[in-house]
Amino acid sequence: MNCFYYVPMRKITIALVVALCWLPTSAAAITMPGAEYGNRIIFDLSLQRVWLVNESAGWVKSYLVSGSKYDYHHRPGTYKVFSKSRTTTSNLGNATMNYMVRFDRGKTANIGFHDIPKYKDGTFAQTERQLGTPLSDGCVRQRLSNAKALYEFAQVGTAVIVIP
Repeated sequence: MNCFYYVPMRKITIALVVALCWLPTSAAAITMPGAEYGNRIIFDLSLQRVWLVNESAGWVKSYLVSGSKYDYHHRPGTYKVFSKSRTTTSNLGNATMNYMVRFDRGKTANIGFHDIPKYKDGTFAQTERQLGTPLSDGCVRQRLSNAKALYEFAQVGTAVIVIP
């Protein structure tokens, strides 16, 4: 049984999507966006949500994120993961991020997925409760456990599909 049928997430609840996973393949013939890419990461700008889609294992992980507060950083389209780093620092050098997975190039720095940045004074750029609100300066922030899951899931070349 395959669980990769697309129904616009803005128009239905997650419960309905889960229900679709139990339908036989012939009952749901619509393909999820990006199905031609196999394993993929889908980032929905309006919902501030990420899906990790594992084509061969038959599962989807979904969770809230905080993308950029600036519209010009995340453009809808298809990208590919081009590099990963276990730890990195912000382009200003004042914060540390873990589990960085880069998929786009911004004006001054690469754009990627990572955990919530931690400043040198020990404070964080935002709280986990604020995930779901675009608050970053360019990247896509995630809870630490989700950042680690995405880091382990994504390989260089994995498709990243950004939808409006």
